[in-house]
Amino acid sequence: MVFWIVKLYFRYSLAIGITSQQFSRQKFYSTLFSRTYAMIANIITVGMVPICMWQVRSVFQSERHYPQLILITKDIRYTVSFLVILYTLLSRGFRDTAFTEMQPLLRTLFREEKRCGYKGREGVRRSLRMLLLLKFFTLSWLCITEVVFLLNSCDVLVWVNIVRFFFLSNANNILEMVPMGYFLAMWHIARGFDCVNRRLDQIVKSKSPRYQKELQHLWFLHTSLTKTALNLNKIYAPQMLATRLDHFIIGVIQAYWGTVFTFDLSTPWPWVVYGSVQYQVRLVDYYLIDYMCDLAVKYHDAEKHSWSEIRWTKEISSYVIYANSSKLELWICGLFKADRSMWFGMISSILYYILVLLQFHMVMGK
Repeated sequence: MVFWIVKLYFRYSLAIGITSQQFSRQKFYSTLFSRTYAMIANIITVGMVPICMWQVRSVFQSERHYPQLILITKDIRYTVSFLVILYTLLSRGFRDTAFTEMQPLLRTLFREEKRCGYKGREGVRRSLRMLLLLKFFTLSWLCITEVVFLLNSCDVLVWVNIVRFFFLSNANNILEMVPMGYFLAMWHIARGFDCVNRRLDQIVKSKSPRYQKELQHLWFLHTSLTKTALNLNKIYAPQMLATRLDHFIIGVIQAYWGTVFTFDLSTPWPWVVYGSVQYQVRLVDYYLIDYMCDLAVKYHDAEKHSWSEIRWTKEISSYVIYANSSKLELWICGLFKADRSMWFGMISSILYYILVLLQFHMVMGK
């Protein structure tokens, strides 16, 4: 199930041009065709998306008389989204490098899991599997519902509307799909740390000297996981900063729109329900990314209280000294840590700016 989800993600990512990497048989690879296709898709997307956004703005403005602040915030949202899309496509090569860097680590991780006897469902903790499935569900929900909404917005299925629908749906899904790559990387990092911790507990409690060589392998895997996590976070940090900005802007503007369309403008109740559910799912989707970062750090810093009751060998003592001195901190461009506290701080900021927009709405409406 896990590999099927990852494979499906990379196939659709290639289709919309946010990566040239493919995933098959537990390894990443790219071909001349995939690199050429991704480059052409990026060029077409960058050229067509602003035109389609401008046309949608014109149609939206001509449908009915909206408050001036609605039109202003729509322009702001489209501008920020396009700039994030532009950066996302221009930085595609850096993210492809991140996937390439993950390849040796994945091989080592799969080999160690097989050697430790963690196969199939036993190879991945149940909570990690459920977390991946939940993230995939929220991502699928956001992508599919955005496509359905845009399709429903097309009054007449003429070729102009079809082209506009195609490029706008791809643009919206680019914004949703890119953070999933970071989530998958951190998910595999957390999976690796958990595998190391579980096997180390078994080795220490067994008190058998024949596992000392395996301890060295696990020590090396823990070190590789830490270095790879820091490198991947460094590569993805600018992208996640841009994505967080876009998420913040959408969070403020959509909440403002929801309030206005619910209480100030006549809106059918199914659309109110749709907007509310969509907003909540989007919040959960981004929360899962920060939660996964917290989980990776938690597994890295797993405490060894149960080891205190066991007589340590020289090798175990050396590993404990290494583990206590090793630190994993996932900073985003040196500005803030990627964890749940940042998500809660962003939510409080969204609530504050929603009130600011509503005050402006009331003032401009007089």
